[in-house]
Amino acid sequence: GTLLMPSSRETCLCDAVKSIETGYESCRDTTSRAIAQVLDKSKTYIYKCHTNQYIFAIPVFLDADRSYVIIGGQSFLSGNEVKDFYEGSAPHFFDEARLQDLKGAIKTIPPKSIFTLSGIVNNLTVPFLKSIYNLSVGGRGHLTSDEERVRLKGFYELEQIYKSLAPVLDRDELYETILNKSSELVRAEKGSLMILDNKNSVLSVKASKGMDRTVADGLKIKIGEGISGFIAAKGLPVIVRDIETDIPSRKNNPKYRTKSFISIPLKLDSRVIGVLNVADKISGEIFSEDDLHLLLSFANYASIALERGAYYSMSEELKMLSMTDPLTGLFNRRYLRERIFEEVERVKRHNGCFSVFMIDIDNFKSYNDSFGHLAGDEILKGVARAIRDTVRSMDVVSRYGGEEFSVILPHTSKKESVIIAERIRKEVEALKSPANDLMEYPTVSLGIAEFPDDAGNIDDLLHKADSAMYRAKRTGKNRVVLYTKDIL
Repeated sequence: GTLLMPSSRETCLCDAVKSIETGYESCRDTTSRAIAQVLDKSKTYIYKCHTNQYIFAIPVFLDADRSYVIIGGQSFLSGNEVKDFYEGSAPHFFDEARLQDLKGAIKTIPPKSIFTLSGIVNNLTVPFLKSIYNLSVGGRGHLTSDEERVRLKGFYELEQIYKSLAPVLDRDELYETILNKSSELVRAEKGSLMILDNKNSVLSVKASKGMDRTVADGLKIKIGEGISGFIAAKGLPVIVRDIETDIPSRKNNPKYRTKSFISIPLKLDSRVIGVLNVADKISGEIFSEDDLHLLLSFANYASIALERGAYYSMSEELKMLSMTDPLTGLFNRRYLRERIFEEVERVKRHNGCFSVFMIDIDNFKSYNDSFGHLAGDEILKGVARAIRDTVRSMDVVSRYGGEEFSVILPHTSKKESVIIAERIRKEVEALKSPANDLMEYPTVSLGIAEFPDDAGNIDDLLHKADSAMYRAKRTGKNRVVLYTKDIL
């Protein structure tokens, strides 16, 4: 991509055709028209250049006198677009050898990826450029050398903060990181990060500094109420040098050393997603305009990080739902197979072994028929808890299906795993029936097989553990059976 001022003559994007007069003129003319279009419409413009590559142009308006355009494109084409590229390039005197060289460098991606790419650039790069401008000499008039050093120091601190936020995906950790970094940025001792619940129109504290945690957790502020509620409602930042002078209706709270604070909205486009508050400069001074600009620059990136964190958390939750059983909370059959595959690959690389349990609840159908499905569900949950609480933290417990469960025991031979299997059997045997105190709780039968001694692949391993479990049922139930060759 390229950042262009509208008056710039360096508008050719294709280095491959830049040295060719025909290609250069065509590229320059197309890009000039794109710049005029994007500045006139004040929004992203996507077009095809003379070589049929998709290009995006994004406007950046800094002030009344300064506007820029970000020009970029995709170097990865879809299958059809590769053909278009050849056809578009041929008139510009590429010989066959050069085209073949280009063919080897081209990779493919989905055709609509250009729209995603332009959105990412618009959300990340544009706020960053505006932040640089706000901190620059050009954005604030002539500065003394001391002021310039302070401004540059703030900019470098912002750069480091951006880097520290980038790898953080966990939501709670992200909340704490944003508050801590913003406090460090303006040397504030106290602060809070509040996130807006759009459904209830309420702000709640997700991270706090210098505030009683119990108070913070219980604090809920409606939109429009109090200072934070006002900020969320109006979407405008506020810098207060003296609360008692600037807001006569309010008195300074004794818990604050100074009367100065900053509250700013966290926004995505025009949508407010939260409020960031900082108070009590370590030096005891009031907050300055420079502090406000630093926080506003940081807020752009923090908002994007929060949105990214929300999507990540959502994807993790969906991922967890896709691999867990909703009734028992255990992993499901699909996840079990993934983990067995991982264990098989580990054993192949490093030798060793692992074992698998197949566990079935004895007489479960009779119990279900006698006491109903709700009582049956309680049995399933009780057995699941007994298994989960008995095995080691390294073991993987799953509901295999119906009344059947499975356990993976890494680094454990068949004989070694008998101790854990017997412990599970006894824990289930000791449970009390939720349906009737006089009714005995169903017991379980367990079968054990080992990889690689008993089986060479996943299906064979599960089949042999299952066969051992059915031997346990045929020979009296409520027992543990190890797989042996005579079982099949």
